[in-house]
Amino acid sequence: MTNMRTTALGVLTLAVLAGCQDLDVVNTNQPDADRALANPSDVESLVVSAWNPYWSRTHTSSSSVNAMPVVSDEMTATYANNSALELSSEPRIALNNNPTATASGIPRFQWDDWYLALSNANDGLRAIADGLIIVDDSGDDRTHATRVWAKHMQGVALGYVGMIFDQGYIVLEDSDLGALELQPYPDIVAAAIASLEEAIQLAQSGSDFTLAGDVLNGVPVTRDLIVQLSNAYIARFMVLGARTPAEREMVDWSKVLQVTNNGLVDDHVTLQEDGIRESTMYFRAANDGSFQQRADYKHIGWADVSGSFQQWLNTPVADRNKFLITTPDRRITGEAPDEDGKYFRYVETERFRPERGTYHFSWYQWNIGQTPDVGDRFWENGPAVLYHIEEQNLYRAEAMLRMGNAAGAADIINQTRVANGELPPVTASGVPQADDCVPRRADGSCGDLEWALYYERMIELTGTDALRAWMDKRGFGQLTEGTFEHMPIPGRELANTNLAIYTFGGVGGPAASSGGEAG
Repeated sequence: MTNMRTTALGVLTLAVLAGCQDLDVVNTNQPDADRALANPSDVESLVVSAWNPYWSRTHTSSSSVNAMPVVSDEMTATYANNSALELSSEPRIALNNNPTATASGIPRFQWDDWYLALSNANDGLRAIADGLIIVDDSGDDRTHATRVWAKHMQGVALGYVGMIFDQGYIVLEDSDLGALELQPYPDIVAAAIASLEEAIQLAQSGSDFTLAGDVLNGVPVTRDLIVQLSNAYIARFMVLGARTPAEREMVDWSKVLQVTNNGLVDDHVTLQEDGIRESTMYFRAANDGSFQQRADYKHIGWADVSGSFQQWLNTPVADRNKFLITTPDRRITGEAPDEDGKYFRYVETERFRPERGTYHFSWYQWNIGQTPDVGDRFWENGPAVLYHIEEQNLYRAEAMLRMGNAAGAADIINQTRVANGELPPVTASGVPQADDCVPRRADGSCGDLEWALYYERMIELTGTDALRAWMDKRGFGQLTEGTFEHMPIPGRELANTNLAIYTFGGVGGPAASSGGEAG
């Protein structure tokens, strides 16, 4: 049986090295595919392990966690690790995709790991298609459960390739690995959705089951959860796969409404445990040590009602500095600008480097998740949310808004806006006109309903996934001018397959945001 990581085309020539230079994510327990295909139990372990790259790429890898939140201006920092400073400074420059450049690791580790997950899922599906039967020690047939999970992870891996890259390879269990051709991202997203729909059909065609192996570190993965997750991921891929506001308009919103109706019923989480599973995403965003991130003003400044944010936006970038936010949104601050809010806290200590640009500075830091029982070490213990129920709900709100049901969208937005933000409810007309309205536009005016939806997504979903804010902001047209809207095929992969090296981003460059400060 041919393993796609060793095909002559070199599609995944480096997949087995994923994480080897991205030191936060070395997985010494990752089973070798060739060995794992030798017996049923190893095939099952291989398929179950297809989830591991998901955790790496969204929560623990240095190239993801250090760079992407600051590229999206969800967070801000002045450290230079993994090209974070290079890619988040202004004016934005193009992502350096030369194989020897540090920044080339941003796409490379994503590419390697998502195709590694895809390879593991496909190997299991091929083995089962060839007649492999998986029976556990008690005699229970686990073939169906393994096949469902493999098909689900095939869809998830393809979906992230489609959301991240401008093009890639669609590799299924029955693909001719010697005849693969690059496909554009819309086709990859469509293939991912087809795999997830097949996973749903497979799951519903058999009896109930719980996946073998402790994938989520204590959270059971049941048939019902896989069905819910598959629907939720279809919604995520459809919405976040759009690169521009024009593409976002073209999403099949009736289908988004349909799949969210059948999606998650609660937050999808994995349990963190000190020394077993820890979220570097949480650590970087909330740690007040020397290696830290703060909340970017382009992420939370829309809550300010004092005019300071508008003044900051109208100040030349090099002259910007941190300012206090005055807001009635209790998620951002307390009653006073220097009091902690529910989701963000005021941090007086300054560990940023002024010579790298005071426009990176911020008084505020993401802080959600700190609870009395785990204190400042919540990144090592307790649940890490992989998919908030609010994310799914706010996709529903966007679907309703774009389909003409503004009142229904407002009702969903108000679920978090009122209860968590302690803000007055929005209506079908948008944010109520008032001197202290939130969120505001760049000109200080009160936002419309779509702007309230955008703001709600940003505040409620901060920290969920290292890539999420970047993907969502591009669809709303809110990335900083010059930010790359998708990633190129990694330079090393291009060199190995004798293709020309290319890239994206930089002010005026290809596939670069035209700028979102207008609000």
